[in-house]
Amino acid sequence: MPQPQPAGIYAAVYITSESTGVGGLSKIGLFRRIEGDSAWVNLRPNTITPGMGFSNNGVRQQLYLAGGNGLHRSTDWGATWKVLTGWQTKEVLSVAIHPVNPGILYISTPFGVFKSEDGGAQWREAMKGFRTWYVRQVKIDADQHDWLYATGEDALYATRDGGESWTAMSVGVPGIKTLFQHPVDRNILLVGTEDHGVRYSVDRGKTWLVPEGLASSAVYAIASTRDGSQIYAGGFRTGLWRSGDRGRSWTHVWPADEIEAIYAIFVHPKNSAHMLVGTNGKGVFDSVDGGYTWRQAGLPFAHVKEIQRYP
Repeated sequence: MPQPQPAGIYAAVYITSESTGVGGLSKIGLFRRIEGDSAWVNLRPNTITPGMGFSNNGVRQQLYLAGGNGLHRSTDWGATWKVLTGWQTKEVLSVAIHPVNPGILYISTPFGVFKSEDGGAQWREAMKGFRTWYVRQVKIDADQHDWLYATGEDALYATRDGGESWTAMSVGVPGIKTLFQHPVDRNILLVGTEDHGVRYSVDRGKTWLVPEGLASSAVYAIASTRDGSQIYAGGFRTGLWRSGDRGRSWTHVWPADEIEAIYAIFVHPKNSAHMLVGTNGKGVFDSVDGGYTWRQAGLPFAHVKEIQRYP
């Protein structure tokens, strides 16, 4: 059985500005940096990686990689990998793993949502109620594990029966890019949109409201401190924004003039002043003062789509 690993920061690299050069493909994949170290190690080279997931099936840790050529799984901390999907689900954009039964998996793809109930051995389409095929992201509700949310091209969709049927939610604007659920008050949902900034709901998506301060522009990433007291958002030419009132109002924290877009935001669960962002073509940036000042922290030229810490 693989030996336990120290906590690490994982970064999903979708593409780099050097990908077409000699050795460029080795610069995309799932990268890990052991906490306390500055070196990034590529666990899955040559794989376009827009997302990731982690679980413990009671026996061993499992790493999942949402890749351009399918859903990959490793049970030995990235030493070896197995592709779990076939031609129908070849390009995977995100993965959601049931927190109680890790054999239940959901993936979003350009061809819809797919579900497996046997750990990825078999998959079936779970698209009843969708009006379009492309699904950017799928997430499981933190409390009600048969409730899920999916960001489609035309709307935010929700299911209350484990993906058997979906309903479009009336957010009021198109182009939903990302979804965030508050870590303490689960009724609070936020979405980032292509042209309309952030929208928030205090009733788990029944109604949606327009915030103060971030009601326009493109928002691709939303994250918070562990207690949800501070929420951060970023996107295309936005820099970093912060809300201290659960999404109702926002203030500009970091202009990030040198960065075209922020794709991922990570707030350390043990030290909320320590933050990382994944950017469009500039790699990872690091802050230790709550987002006021930043330094480049590796993976230059990379388009970093997601950042997580595990275990």
